[in-house]
Amino acid sequence: MGRLIDVLEKNHSIKILIALTKKDKMFYSELKNNLDIGGNTSILSRLDDLKKAGFIVDKKEEISSKGKYIGVKRYIWLTPKGKQVAEKLKEIEEILKEE
Repeated sequence: MGRLIDVLEKNHSIKILIALTKKDKMFYSELKNNLDIGGNTSILSRLDDLKKAGFIVDKKEEISSKGKYIGVKRYIWLTPKGKQVAEKLKEIEEILKEE
């Protein structure tokens, strides 16, 4: 991967990192609801970019009820590096709101 800062310049990267500071772990659906972004495709590709850059980690868990497969839940959370970057981004956001 190129420069890590390039990942932050892509659409929705900053929004995703800041949204993930709200909880230790989020389901994908929770994250999507917090973002106010249209399609799944851009969010999913951005999550892949953030994961490759080492800013987030995810885990998929199969959900079943009475032995019947229901679907998959994807947990997403910030790495230590991702937390540091997200906190700095939140600080920048606060400074920009003051104007």
